[in-house]
Amino acid sequence: MNMKTYDVMSVDIVCAKKDATIVEVATRIVLGIFNGIPIINDDGTVIGIITRIDILRAIKDGKDINNTPIEDIMTVNPIVIKQNIDIEETIGIMDKNGISMIPVVEDDGRIIGICSRSDILKEILNERFVVIGRKKTATTTIGEG
Repeated sequence: MNMKTYDVMSVDIVCAKKDATIVEVATRIVLGIFNGIPIINDDGTVIGIITRIDILRAIKDGKDINNTPIEDIMTVNPIVIKQNIDIEETIGIMDKNGISMIPVVEDDGRIIGICSRSDILKEILNERFVVIGRKKTATTTIGEG
């Protein structure tokens, strides 16, 4: 394959601070169609991750999702990767650990992207296709003919 993580990672990412509530993060996950969101400190270092299953477990356990900070349910010190590792190694980490997304960080731990299973598959499956034109969305079609 000869691809690196930086070839497939998403760089437009949503992160949360540890004091955000479960419901705030759950809303961003659902609206953004993400599987999870990295939790960062003030300097952008990844300190945790929260996924859909973490939120579902909190609901099952009867937590007050409106007032409970995500710090209480996040996975601390999640697996992170550097952008220059081979994509095969990234896939291996995902497979071995049963995870669907991995924060991509600089040497100092600051987040620069996310690599998800979907990112990898989209890149591999689309490498023989080119998109020409533009996508029709609500924002681009309002007011058009």
